[in-house]
Amino acid sequence: MTCLLITGCASYRSPLPSVSPPGEDEETRISREFRREAKKHFTYINNPEIERYIERIGQRILSAMGPQPFDYRFFVIADPQLNAFAVPGGSVFFYSGLIERAKSTSEIAGVMGHEIVHIKGRHMARQSGPDAISLLSLVGMLLLARSGAGAQAAGVVGQAVSATRQIAYSRQLEMEADTLGVRYMTAAGYDPAGSLGFLKTLDQERSLNPIDVPAYMMTHPITQERVANVQLVIRSLGDVQSKSEVFDQLKKIQVLIRLARQETDKVIDEFQKLVAQTPGDSAAFHLLALAQHHKGQMSQAKANYEKALKLNQEDAGLYRDLGRLYTDSGDFGAARSMLDKASSMEPKEPLNYFYLGELLEKENDLRAAAGAYLNAQQLSPFWDKPPARLGTIYGNLDRLGDAYYYRARFLLLQDEDERAMADLEKAIKILGENSARGQTAKDELNNLRARRR
Repeated sequence: MTCLLITGCASYRSPLPSVSPPGEDEETRISREFRREAKKHFTYINNPEIERYIERIGQRILSAMGPQPFDYRFFVIADPQLNAFAVPGGSVFFYSGLIERAKSTSEIAGVMGHEIVHIKGRHMARQSGPDAISLLSLVGMLLLARSGAGAQAAGVVGQAVSATRQIAYSRQLEMEADTLGVRYMTAAGYDPAGSLGFLKTLDQERSLNPIDVPAYMMTHPITQERVANVQLVIRSLGDVQSKSEVFDQLKKIQVLIRLARQETDKVIDEFQKLVAQTPGDSAAFHLLALAQHHKGQMSQAKANYEKALKLNQEDAGLYRDLGRLYTDSGDFGAARSMLDKASSMEPKEPLNYFYLGELLEKENDLRAAAGAYLNAQQLSPFWDKPPARLGTIYGNLDRLGDAYYYRARFLLLQDEDERAMADLEKAIKILGENSARGQTAKDELNNLRARRR
């Protein structure tokens, strides 16, 4: 079977007959099946701050777009390529290389808006002409591989997921994604100039590396027409006031990506020089402390966090990070004070409750920890870390029905339906079908069974 190249947002030409575009349920299935296979070929960055950063941007833009037919999921792939792509049904993937090259969160929001419009506008289906492979063929290919119908089928899926080149979107669809993406990101409170800035970043990358063309440009070719169109859209918006965070978290996220790449010593050296040059820069002390904390240099990290706090008492993330350091150092009272302060400043940020849950676990107050994780899950229902912790905590509390239920919730977010179904069955057996939680588990199990028919 001819493979569909999926590293960016487009369709690979194929002699297979086309069919009518899939409905939303089919697009959701495409997204889920793709995520299952992608896990075998991509390495995701598993860091709460990075996960929440990219999800926060996506959800903020979606909130400006109104109701959507499906749930969106956001992932960060550990890969130096300057790339991002979206899959029908609401899955958006950013490469760490793109995040590292961005100059502001508004640039990331520009890419996010563009990718979400590709999904919302069903551009992959619209790209498919009478001679193009259909989206349903992609589903069939993935199901074939998952059914164990031969190593060749699995190899085809591997090529589809890991390919690095493919056909670009049409001019019309790219212009539509640019136009609507800029409008949606602006409505969400981001600076629309970020969209234009990212196009310039891409063009600069091409100039600096003319041989190694950025992967994103292969699927989203940068033309003067696109640049001119974005400029025109921005002018048409008139004077806009962005509502971006007072403290742009991008530099912190970029540092966390470098720490995940084991560049801790290099980061510490860079920021030690920076704080010596700019002793009034709170962000420099903050990021130096972050790297020292990561390396286990607790006393140095504490001193630099506190210096940063003296220079800046308005950044909730700084209180949150200092709270985590106090937690790791065993100073639970100070940790609680810092995390409470962060929560008062950002009451809707699930990271505050997630880290509070970690603190309460260390204090062995498991019931309170469960409450904190439940708050985090309520604020971010598609984030997999809170239900994972809840499953463990309820197990330690000998509440096995709840433990199996939340472990099933975690497994569903991992797209591991079979294991989730098994845990839901165990939860129902322990909780009883007539209990409130048991009935919820039964409903979710029935929904799972129905979609697998």
